[in-house]
Amino acid sequence: MAVPTNAERRFELRLRPTGDGGDWGFEMHETTGGQNAAVANVPAARAARYRGDVLAAVTADGYGASTVGPRRRRPFNLTAEPGVRLALAVAALDPVRRADRRSAIAAGLSAMAAEEAFYWYARSVGPSGPRALRALRLLLAED
Repeated sequence: MAVPTNAERRFELRLRPTGDGGDWGFEMHETTGGQNAAVANVPAARAARYRGDVLAAVTADGYGASTVGPRRRRPFNLTAEPGVRLALAVAALDPVRRADRRSAIAAGLSAMAAEEAFYWYARSVGPSGPRALRALRLLLAED
């Protein structure tokens, strides 16, 4: 597992356990060049939708699948590609309610090349972010 330097884009994924410790939500922060920005805050009630994406991001950076759970206290330090993919999945899938559209968008996101994921992420966090996310959802799940 490579530890990114301060100059590189990195993501910090923190699992937030529920009060009873039986489930978890998560939050993500992006750090680039010393600047820190919140990317996602997903409560435990909605986190089940993203379990596969969280697990994929964590295992892509060399963490074991068993480390993902409500007892985890330390954050996951994600490198750029898995962090971008997870942040893009949360941003693109959050407003979608229909299960068939959600699965089509999720499949499209996982099939994207790294460069394409970086492009859409950059567009989604820019000034025209909501329009870019809408375009991405239309591209991946025509409806």
